[in-house]
Amino acid sequence: MNHYKIAIVCLSSFLWACSTQPTAPVTDPTIPSTINTSKNSTDNSVKRSSALSSLLSLSEQQENSGNLQGATRSLERAIRISPRNPEVYLRLAELNERQGKTAQAHSFAEKALSLNPNSALTNQAESLLDKLEQQ
Repeated sequence: MNHYKIAIVCLSSFLWACSTQPTAPVTDPTIPSTINTSKNSTDNSVKRSSALSSLLSLSEQQENSGNLQGATRSLERAIRISPRNPEVYLRLAELNERQGKTAQAHSFAEKALSLNPNSALTNQAESLLDKLEQQ
């Protein structure tokens, strides 16, 4: 008999919980939202996060010190953080071109162009592609 009462209480609690309306997600106003909710957004420029900025700075330092492989790894990590950022692809294209990897450089420059970069990045990517085609 006691099990019967426990089963009734559990079933009632379960049904009551299922019948209530879910609460709206709690948003913290101190944390900025980085999600673009616009469905028709044509601007693919991506604001830099602090992690992305750190990786870009690190890759520049590594490149300046001659550590081209380390710079490449840092830029590849930056792509994982911000896969739609054309600047990262352009910098990776330039780095591959410096290493003599023209096929990869060409591929990364094309990717940078496909991500609708601003005119300065477009000019840089197009001039790099022209240089690669002349090699």
